[in-house]
Amino acid sequence: MIVHRWERGFGFFADRDIAGLSLRELPLPVLVLRESAVAHNLSVMAGWCAERGVSLAPHGKTTMAPALIRRQLEAGAWGMTAASVPQLTVMRDAGARRVILANQLVGAPEIAWFEREREGIEAYCLVDSVAGVQALAAGVRAPLGVLIELGGPRAGCRTLEAALAVADAVKPPLVLAGVEGFEGTLPAAEVDPYLARLRELVQVLDARGAFAGEIIATAGGSAYFDRVVAALRFDRPVRVVLRSGCYITHDDGVYAESSPLPELRAALELWARVLSCPEPGLAIAGFGKRDAPYDLGLPVVRSHAGVRVDALNDQHAFLDDPDGVLRVGDTVVCGISHPCTAFDKWPLIGVVDDEDVVVGAVRTHF
Repeated sequence: MIVHRWERGFGFFADRDIAGLSLRELPLPVLVLRESAVAHNLSVMAGWCAERGVSLAPHGKTTMAPALIRRQLEAGAWGMTAASVPQLTVMRDAGARRVILANQLVGAPEIAWFEREREGIEAYCLVDSVAGVQALAAGVRAPLGVLIELGGPRAGCRTLEAALAVADAVKPPLVLAGVEGFEGTLPAAEVDPYLARLRELVQVLDARGAFAGEIIATAGGSAYFDRVVAALRFDRPVRVVLRSGCYITHDDGVYAESSPLPELRAALELWARVLSCPEPGLAIAGFGKRDAPYDLGLPVVRSHAGVRVDALNDQHAFLDDPDGVLRVGDTVVCGISHPCTAFDKWPLIGVVDDEDVVVGAVRTHF
């Protein structure tokens, strides 16, 4: 069994030895990770990918926590995914030997930094224009695998003809390694048609002899990765790489409703205190937008049935309490919606066992 050495202390407590203390002994609010849920989720996702013969390069921007990135790699991840050069550096330093930079590199400073930071690892980045290919080729020295991005909800080639023109522009030191897409924020009805276009692009480029070696086809947010696996099946060997990142913590909101893996467990918990019950049906808790994500749904109250978070200020949460179950001084435990914008609010996040005892912390690098 691998023993993970979590960093000690978190947040306000960073210079204090709080290992072994109960959450009920600490000043609130705090955001914590439930260790048993993290371990469970790592195992479930690794097993799901192995059963289907697909690779996993989780998007590290979800946590930007080296301790968690290391655990994803130890659980069998083929590599990691980054959105920027600094993110790539964090993942490389955490032990990733392969990193997909799922973005375009077009600026000379970014390309120069990328050249330095990718030394010693297998790196890939995206291209979606002839101009982008030319900028990248002018700035790199060693061979670099590029993936043609198919246009979807974000950047990418909007037509097959545009993608073929980009492929024709790829010359050494660039090497066409595969194609990339992102379906995660598409309306559900548009996902399968988009993935069919991604599959077609792989097939057309393959028929033209455009790929230099192993073909990589990569897509997969945290909501539709099962549909990615179903769509990207080919008559010849193709490495299908999922980039889903939020599985490691899951949530109680957007991914609780949309993830193809219902057995995942929500690992992030926000503990806070009821500060005021100023009128019937209303309680005010001591957390807000500085503490919890709110871009894809408000926190979900776990600890008290029937209580709902109605709104957030910077540091106050307005709770609808129709049955009047809350009292001043009560502890409220909430799940969150959208892990990515929870991690970026806490430079250190506590890790707790199933007895609510602090066993360590993970540091984030946003």
